[in-house]
Amino acid sequence: MESHPFLTAVSKIDQGTQTGAQYVSSSLAPPSLVAGPKRKTWDNWPAIAYEKVGVPLVTKGKSFYHNAHDLYFQKDANGKTLMDEFLEVYKNRPDPVNMCGIRINHAMALFLAVKQIQPTLVVESGVNAGVSTYFIRAASPITKIFAIDPLEVPICNQGDRWIDSSRLTTNYTGKKFVDLMDLDWKGMVAKGEIDPDSTLVFIDDHLHAFKRIAGVMKFGVRHIVVEDNYKYGEGATMDDKRSTPKQMFLGKEWKKEGDWLFNNIVAYAEFPPIVPPIMAQANTDERKRAGGFMVAVDDNTDIVSPMLRPDLREEDMKLYKHIAATLGIDPSLKDKMSYMQFMNYNQICHLELLPMPPTLLYEK
Repeated sequence: MESHPFLTAVSKIDQGTQTGAQYVSSSLAPPSLVAGPKRKTWDNWPAIAYEKVGVPLVTKGKSFYHNAHDLYFQKDANGKTLMDEFLEVYKNRPDPVNMCGIRINHAMALFLAVKQIQPTLVVESGVNAGVSTYFIRAASPITKIFAIDPLEVPICNQGDRWIDSSRLTTNYTGKKFVDLMDLDWKGMVAKGEIDPDSTLVFIDDHLHAFKRIAGVMKFGVRHIVVEDNYKYGEGATMDDKRSTPKQMFLGKEWKKEGDWLFNNIVAYAEFPPIVPPIMAQANTDERKRAGGFMVAVDDNTDIVSPMLRPDLREEDMKLYKHIAATLGIDPSLKDKMSYMQFMNYNQICHLELLPMPPTLLYEK
């Protein structure tokens, strides 16, 4: 992501603890996934996902993110799709721009995770304007939410933070801030206040993602979604550049961490972007140095195949234009705001952890 409230408040934290319309989509074929021994490939897409570390694109096990296309575009008995529901939610988001927050690709990933996992609790580390909290609540009216953020008000001049009006959300923000790693996990589990097996931790705080994953794993947490899963060498903060699952799996300097993480997960998958980078070829903005955005000239060897291929299929192009029109976005993506909507993509990933805390926790 571009920036985040944690970026301006991180110095205050003890770094030692780290602390719509109906779609006619039944004829659309999802990206053809070819599974082989220890690898997965897609038709007309250069990337290969391997079930091993030391490669740009890693996969493991079975995650609902692997089936994102079908889950979003298959019709129900009434002819509706999850994409129909999502677009209605997205159109009514509290901040239409959300300059320092998630946009379409990330919102779809978070929305789908809550729908599929059906968690009893979502612990959201990184709130800013509250738009991600809005998507969590829209996906589930009965899930408890712990909304964590060190700042009292959003950055990037985003106005008032969206606050969930239900009694199911606890806001650990501003003066009430408690870091993800400082929550009383043991006490809450012991008292039966939370069920770690049905808890989803959503990490969007630009702190050390690996340490935070390893930290909550020991309490029995099963599901984690990392929003800013930066590629090797990219990131908005120093921690971003040295701690994401994607970096741990590829970087030789983090082989110990990468091996440990890979061996302690049941499944790992990166959410597919809705359309490929080539759809932004009319945009002439410079590539962001921090990363986090797709660019038309990308070689696409390190990201999974998109859900839709408007560059190859006429039906997908019609669907893409319909989605863009529904949201009031220029499908050419020439202007900055339109580009940022569809090309804001940072390999958001889902990790399903081992069902029990690992017997040998990660140690430096």
